[in-house]
Amino acid sequence: MRLALAATLTLFATACASGGTNAPRGPDAAASDAEWRALAQPRPEPLGGAVRLTFSGVELPPPAPWALRSAVPMDLGLSELVIAGLLRRRDVQLIERRRFSAAVEAERAGAPRPPGAPAAGVSAGAEMSATVVWLPFGEQISLELRLTRPQTGAVVAARRRIIPADADPVGAARAIVSTILATLDGLGELPAWNDPTVDAAPAEYRPSGVPIAAVERFLEGLASEERWNWEPARRSYEAAAASSGFFEASAALARTARLRIGGTLGES
Repeated sequence: MRLALAATLTLFATACASGGTNAPRGPDAAASDAEWRALAQPRPEPLGGAVRLTFSGVELPPPAPWALRSAVPMDLGLSELVIAGLLRRRDVQLIERRRFSAAVEAERAGAPRPPGAPAAGVSAGAEMSATVVWLPFGEQISLELRLTRPQTGAVVAARRRIIPADADPVGAARAIVSTILATLDGLGELPAWNDPTVDAAPAEYRPSGVPIAAVERFLEGLASEERWNWEPARRSYEAAAASSGFFEASAALARTARLRIGGTLGES
């Protein structure tokens, strides 16, 4: 009995000394490689016939509609909320263009890659590009969507969506995703997909219920990711994703992890 107890205590002490997997990690500690790999959930496989879509962003007129603590411009923050909402879908294939194009141009110019920055990689060409203009009027906002062909600039479709002027950032982003999907559906470019998240892209605007503090943590994560500062990005996205139903933060966290462990801008 004494020998068994001594062996158990020895194994416990060895595990603690070696930093075993059960040892808690402090809130400011760096994630291990194994933890990063666990966070790097693969992108959903697009369904057959899913259009290759790039999102050019949201044009917000000044001043920004929300008074948020943010280290990035609010039009970029809102655009990235939309991109995170599209990243998780199987009925469209999101093609990342903004950071990919910047990285390719830097490579062509012979500029050194910033510390921690992922490689540009190779990106599939987008078949359509979506742009949204945010137009406030009175107690409402008009979201003016245009779908174009990147190769020619030809406008394929346009659609207007009205949301309340007091729409929250995440709810507005989901309304934009819904508008993109409805427009693609009207063009016959949207494969049938049963989205497991009911409120991911509601047909009618709904407040998201995501607290502003969680949105600010998302924006903190985005600001760090823009600088390829992986640990602060992870911590901020994890804090944001802890808010119930904030799946955009989880999508951004998985993208960060994919890039951190060796993914490329063209694939992640």
